[in-house]
Amino acid sequence: MIPEPQRTYVLELLAALGPAAKDFVIAGAQAIKFAVKNARGTKDVDFILNVIALRAEPLQLEPMLKRLGYTAIAGARNFQFEKTIPNSKETMRIEFMAPEEFKRVADFRVDVQKGIHARACTGGTIALAESDEYPLEGRLPDGEPYAARVLVTRPHALVMLKLLALFDRYHNIRGPEEARHDREEAQTHAADIVAIVKARPDWAEFRRQFEAQFAADAELGKRVSQILNDFFREPIAPGYLLYEEYLAATLPAGATTQVEIRHESALAHRTLQKILPERRLQEK
Repeated sequence: MIPEPQRTYVLELLAALGPAAKDFVIAGAQAIKFAVKNARGTKDVDFILNVIALRAEPLQLEPMLKRLGYTAIAGARNFQFEKTIPNSKETMRIEFMAPEEFKRVADFRVDVQKGIHARACTGGTIALAESDEYPLEGRLPDGEPYAARVLVTRPHALVMLKLLALFDRYHNIRGPEEARHDREEAQTHAADIVAIVKARPDWAEFRRQFEAQFAADAELGKRVSQILNDFFREPIAPGYLLYEEYLAATLPAGATTQVEIRHESALAHRTLQKILPERRLQEK
C-alpha cells in the first residue's frame, strides 16, 4: 500500500476531490504496491484521469491544487505538480495521464480543465475501465483520521502499460540525450513486469484477463502482444537482459551476485512463459 508520508497527502487530495475522486485511477509504481508484496519503493503518484467526466465536473482542479499547496513542475506543462511536505525533506509529486485519443493534434498533452493538462497515455481507456476499488485509511495533514476508497489499475492492465513504456524507453524515442535515463527506466519497467506476473496466484486466469482487456481494441492487443513476445519469449530476449541489469544494479555486491542474477533471470523466463500466447497463435 501507499507508504507515509505520501499516503497522508493522497488522502488529502482524495478528500479535496470529493465525488470527483472516482475519476482518478492510480497507475504506475504506486499501483504495483496493491498487486505485489514488498514492491519497490516510489514516492511519485501517477493518476489516469477520466477526461470526459472531469471536463463536466463543477470542481475546478487548478484552484483546488493551489489551495492544497501544489505548484506545476517547471517544463511539465501542467501535468505534473508537487509540493513540499511540511517538517520533511520529502515532496509530494503527482502526475496526470489520460487516454491518448483525447490528445491535442501534434502534441502529447490532453486538455482536462483550464490550467490542467494530462500526458497522453496509450491504453489509458483500458486502464480506466480495468480498475478496482480499494480502501485507503490514514490521517489527514491536520492529524484527523480519514478513510477513502481509491481506484487502482488492475495487474493485467498495469502489465500492458509497462510493456508499452518498456518499448519506448528501450528504443530511446526521446533521443540520445536521454539514452542513459531511458535505459534505466527500461530496466525498471522490465523488473516491474516480472514482479507483477510472479505475484499472480493463477497464471492461466491472468493470461485470460490480459487478453480479454483488448476486446474493444484488437490493434492495440496485437501491438502489446508483439512487445511481450519480442521482449520475453526467448531466454536471451531483451526483457531478460534488462531485468538482469536491474538486478545487477540493485542486489548487494558479492561473490554470489552473478549466480543469483542468472537464477532469477531463469525463474523470470519460466514465469513469463505462463502468460505468453501460444507460439502458433502468435505467428498467425
